[in-house]
Amino acid sequence: MKKLALAPAVAIAITGLAASPVIAAPEAPASAPSADTQPAKSPVQLQKGAAQDVSAQAGEIGVSADSVTVNEFAENGIGIGGAGLEADTEYKLTVEPASGQNVNAYETSVTTDAEGAFDHAVEAVGDANPAFVGDYKVTVTNDSDENAPYSTSFKVTEGEADEPEAPEVDPKVSLNTDKISQSEFNENGIEVTGEGFTPNGKVTVVGGNATSPFATKEVEADDEGKISATLKFEGDEALPAGDYSVWGVDQESETNSPAQDFTITEDETEEPTAPAEEAKLTVSPESITPADFVKEDKGVTLAVENCEPDEDVRFRVNPKGESSVTAFDKTVQADDEGKANVNVYGTSASNASAYIGDYDVTVTCGDDELTGEFSVEEDPNAGGGGDDGNDDGNGGNDDGDNSDAGNGGDLPRTGTELTGLVGGAGLLLIGGAAVAMTMRRKKVAQDPAEI
Repeated sequence: MKKLALAPAVAIAITGLAASPVIAAPEAPASAPSADTQPAKSPVQLQKGAAQDVSAQAGEIGVSADSVTVNEFAENGIGIGGAGLEADTEYKLTVEPASGQNVNAYETSVTTDAEGAFDHAVEAVGDANPAFVGDYKVTVTNDSDENAPYSTSFKVTEGEADEPEAPEVDPKVSLNTDKISQSEFNENGIEVTGEGFTPNGKVTVVGGNATSPFATKEVEADDEGKISATLKFEGDEALPAGDYSVWGVDQESETNSPAQDFTITEDETEEPTAPAEEAKLTVSPESITPADFVKEDKGVTLAVENCEPDEDVRFRVNPKGESSVTAFDKTVQADDEGKANVNVYGTSASNASAYIGDYDVTVTCGDDELTGEFSVEEDPNAGGGGDDGNDDGNGGNDDGDNSDAGNGGDLPRTGTELTGLVGGAGLLLIGGAAVAMTMRRKKVAQDPAEI
């Protein structure tokens, strides 16, 4: 409702009276205001408005709204419609004030269609004027229609003060996952985002289950009503596995968002992996006679297992003490089961006794270094004569030209058996490349215990 303010001159006059002594003045006869001194305000006018959808029962008239504000009445007006009246008939439509407001009655004529329906609208002239506030009666008449007159009503109100409308609050939250492990939740918590909250308002984010919350956090929504937060368990121990929910409480509107569910799962326990088996070296036999040691199909077999598949395996054999026997050094490749072996024998069959002695074995398999040993020992069952296995028994060459033939320190260099050896009488071989590969392939699948 419009508030009236005193004009400045009147305000000053009243102030002066309050400050001055009261003086009696002669009474003058009161006179009623005349039309010349107090002109009456002109009534406000109604006019035809834009047609609107109106739902009317058959044989009645209706309006688009029972009540509108003065602003709505000036902007959109009120729709008036009829249904089920006399078809193709002209009626008189009257809209007049019914609560004493200074509004001129509005009269016009409307014509029904072939189904006895019509539609019309009326609205305020000019801007929203408080003078239009009040009740209105709508009448539709026709002398030839025995059911006439038809009537209805509507109201124009002052409306609410022009206060800024609070934005619609429709809070929702979402989570970055619906399933999380205990360890991950205890370390990182769960991330929450939301929207539809009061812009710049306080929001309480709550996480919990049917019995109690596990965490609460107060955040402030941004200008668009959006939030983000991370909820972690506030207790000393880990939160048990189970089903939980998260929701947001808009403090301004006291509205809760729908809850979003998630599950905390137990951490998977990894089965302890069996420790990798250690590499193992087998020397077979550990004692051998000279006669067997110089035989290509016998000798000493060195076998390893539990190496890395396809990795290089280095075999080394060194005689102990002073010896004229050259060390053996050979690298082969483990098979796809991590096994490798070589066969070591003496190359000088004519002087087998030169190999008598003890030997150290070293095998390098990845980071592992394995050691073993074997001995070439005199055969106690061997007959008299030389150790070379010849029947002449003189332990040397028949021609006597080589005076060192019986000396165990100087071993004979015969034919191609020593070809390619460096620095003299190298007597430990793997038996030639072809034999070595054949022996390794033949024995690679065997367990060293079976050698």
